[in-house]
Amino acid sequence: MSREQRRSVAIGVAVFLAGAALLGLEIAASRVLAPYFGNSLYVWGALIGVVLAGLSTGYWVGGAIADRYPTPRLLVGMLASGSLLVLAIPFVDEWVLERLVEWDPGPRLNPLLATIFLFGVQSVILGTVSPIAVRLKAHSLDELGRTAGRLFAISTAGSIAGTFATAFWLIPELGTDQVLASAAVALMLAAAAVALVERLVLAGVVALALAVASIGAVVSLAPEQGGTVSASQLRNWSPVYRQQQDEDRSGSLEDTQSGYEVLRLKDSQYHRIAVVEDADSRYLRFDSSFQSGMYIDDPFRTRFEYSDYLQLPLAYGPDTRRILYIGLGGGSAPKRTWRDFPATSIDAVELDPEVVDVAYEYFELPRDPRLRVEVEDGRRFLAANEGPWDAIVIDAFYSDSIPFHLATREFLELARSRVAPGGTVSTNIIGAVRGSNSRLFRSMLRTYRAVFPTVAIHPVLAAGQRDLTTISNIILVAGEGAAPSKEFLQERWAELRKQAPGAPDLTAAIQGRVDAPVQTEDVPVLTDDYAPTDALLLLFG
Repeated sequence: MSREQRRSVAIGVAVFLAGAALLGLEIAASRVLAPYFGNSLYVWGALIGVVLAGLSTGYWVGGAIADRYPTPRLLVGMLASGSLLVLAIPFVDEWVLERLVEWDPGPRLNPLLATIFLFGVQSVILGTVSPIAVRLKAHSLDELGRTAGRLFAISTAGSIAGTFATAFWLIPELGTDQVLASAAVALMLAAAAVALVERLVLAGVVALALAVASIGAVVSLAPEQGGTVSASQLRNWSPVYRQQQDEDRSGSLEDTQSGYEVLRLKDSQYHRIAVVEDADSRYLRFDSSFQSGMYIDDPFRTRFEYSDYLQLPLAYGPDTRRILYIGLGGGSAPKRTWRDFPATSIDAVELDPEVVDVAYEYFELPRDPRLRVEVEDGRRFLAANEGPWDAIVIDAFYSDSIPFHLATREFLELARSRVAPGGTVSTNIIGAVRGSNSRLFRSMLRTYRAVFPTVAIHPVLAAGQRDLTTISNIILVAGEGAAPSKEFLQERWAELRKQAPGAPDLTAAIQGRVDAPVQTEDVPVLTDDYAPTDALLLLFG
């Protein structure tokens, strides 16, 4: 192979790797931001917008400086600079994000500013690679168009490869920090290859040395399964956390002063999953919010009161024998139903296989033919399985993000078609019944009312509290017939508890039902075509 051919290959590989690193950076960036700001539409909008802006700026800047300094050193310098800046992210992201959480400029500006500060310059630098490469490769105006088209096609092919590799393999297998460090290694090796082909010996040696150092960073940044984090650190991870109302009878998570031991920390295809525990409890965390809790010495005891409220479908339908849970988490509600009501048959559907593994390994989810778990999207599962179920319970929404396709009228019509006559569809929503923070809840209530004749509202409030403007879990129970009176429900549940004495006391849940009118005329019905759940959710606070 001639020197010119080696030069052409080295530049082409560098362009490919720069494109791959840029889009891989965008995917990995979502996991960097998720523990602080969730995985909402605003987060992805910020990431896509900032990366595209950086790419556009990089094209312009790269073309301008390449015309003034058309030397291989410029390409090597940009690749090496991009590598070092990408490698710096795991070492500075926590500090930057904690400062932003303390400042808290708002749900839109939080992820936007974080993306600019952490990924903006890197996007610009990596965007300069292609126009610089075009300038180095174009020998005459006659072949300029062909050269530019070829190199930009190579860059785009790299971006495609980087997207698929990062999303499908790298993040599920490696820690996010390791993915970023691996991208830095690839960029530094590309810089070394171009330098050596161009006979820039010193630059090549330095780049190789930095590549070796970056490999060390890949190893050192491997996620640890042990260690501890403090309660204050968990609060700093998430502004949404400060709004959570999940409490047990002995106090809230935020009252806990001791540190949390990290049992498991892993990026799956859908979440950054953390399993942490303190002196008496174990918790499951997705991105920036807690999802489930369990007392270590009593896995079936209620840790968060809302999970008891998910037994309400059995009060509304005492002959309920077959139940489908959409969303598993730590399995608190399904395993409690499994234990308390031996005549029931339970199906649970969970999108993330890592969550299923965690539920079995850390949260004592029983392996039993009466409790079957499927790994599938809840809506796809309903479309493929006719049931019918006596009750469908939807517990798949987070405090910072809602899978909108599980909240629309079309989805509820599908769910209604899978429920047996007299059955119910229930869902766990985070919001407020009234006041400025109620728009998400009221929009979902209006959507349920568009599909079901009866929708009962059960807010999960602390003992003695009746402030319906408070953000809390709210359980909706939708059915075909008229809702029975609170007194009748209470008597029915008392009879059920005689047969199942381990079942929770739902007196507060039943008596706290909101029977007064709730206005919904000023909020939209959520549809597959129009479901602004992120905007409605982030009006909180």
